[in-house]
Amino acid sequence: MLTFFNRTYSTQKVKWDIMAGICLQRKPVITKSLTNIEVNYQNILQEIEFEKSLKSDHELRHDKDVQRIEQLKKGKINFDDADPATNQSAQDYLDQNKEELLKFKLSSRITEADEKMDNKSLNRKLEENLIFVIKQKLGHDDFWILPQGLWTNGETLKETAERVLKESCGNHIRVRFYGNAPCGFYKYKYPKTKREQSNVEGAKIFFFKATLLDGNVEEKCTWKDYEWATVQELNNRLIHPYMKSIKLFLSNYNV
Repeated sequence: MLTFFNRTYSTQKVKWDIMAGICLQRKPVITKSLTNIEVNYQNILQEIEFEKSLKSDHELRHDKDVQRIEQLKKGKINFDDADPATNQSAQDYLDQNKEELLKFKLSSRITEADEKMDNKSLNRKLEENLIFVIKQKLGHDDFWILPQGLWTNGETLKETAERVLKESCGNHIRVRFYGNAPCGFYKYKYPKTKREQSNVEGAKIFFFKATLLDGNVEEKCTWKDYEWATVQELNNRLIHPYMKSIKLFLSNYNV
């Protein structure tokens, strides 16, 4: 402590815990459903394309079949010579394809995991980004957060993020990190009693983005619960100041 002109100044530096956090994303599996405006625009484009398009080989063949039928009616050609190339007419080919089309059914965009509201499944919300979040005890309370862990001396922050991901998710998962630099930052203060005991003011978290390539998380004991949540669901999971910070690097996830 130093005293100048009856003022006391502290020479003790404020310490912060440095942490690395991971924003692990499962990308959309299918394209998003079209809005009404997009559907109308698509129909307009299809009409323009149809008006400007030339006849296909099938349409030309159909026209040729019509001409042959007219010639048959007028007796200008014999039935045996009506279609020397094939015994199947263009109309028969069209009817056959229509029968096959009736048997075809598109898969539902609503999966079994959606119906069961299984937030731990990767097979849910197929047209949206999913973010991996965990419930962890911080202090005396449980919070939903992105996986995070303390930086240790000798590691780069990215190496810390890779280690934390392995500790949080296990070995049966393969991801790709987006670069070596953090994409976001958040800091918070520890409770007063902990600050006094540890002489550490709080934690500074540097976030890294990663995308899931293969596998899934393991049931591990480093957290109480986990979910694969949409960005909209994160608003109901994460506390407001925390969510406000990560929104800055979730802007391309349709926040």
